[in-house]
Amino acid sequence: MEEDNDNFIDNHKLDTRLNGKWESPYGDWFNITESGSEITLTYGFTDPDYGEFINYAGTVVYVSNFSGNAGVIIIEYIAGFEQVYPEYDENWNFTGSIPRKGDFLGIYYRNLKANSVQMSGAYADGPAEEAASYAAVLTFTQGNAGKYAGYWGAYTK
Repeated sequence: MEEDNDNFIDNHKLDTRLNGKWESPYGDWFNITESGSEITLTYGFTDPDYGEFINYAGTVVYVSNFSGNAGVIIIEYIAGFEQVYPEYDENWNFTGSIPRKGDFLGIYYRNLKANSVQMSGAYADGPAEEAASYAAVLTFTQGNAGKYAGYWGAYTK
């Protein structure tokens, strides 16, 4: 996740190139919008027959830029739009939900270009959220990207 940029300084601000709707060929998407001083990140998918569904949404509470094209965005879930981790039995019957660890989630990004990016919501063989924003900042770091960003989706605008 590095870039040749010896003079890079993290200003902890969201790179404005990330604003907008990013879609993958598989129907999932991230939408990052700014309204005044509030930045919202929404993750969902589009079903060709039934339309759009939101998996989770949150307000951006912290940004750590690892380079000019990679970093992590930490969100606090918006009430009613928290990530759900369903649990199934061996026959794929829904048996309940695995409890989240908290309301703060890291979303990693890398290889950011004008119209393409790779993104990965933090996951750790189950829920990866943290209960407090400071814990999320200490957890979702560049050094921990390999631990929490297991699947990188390719998205375009």
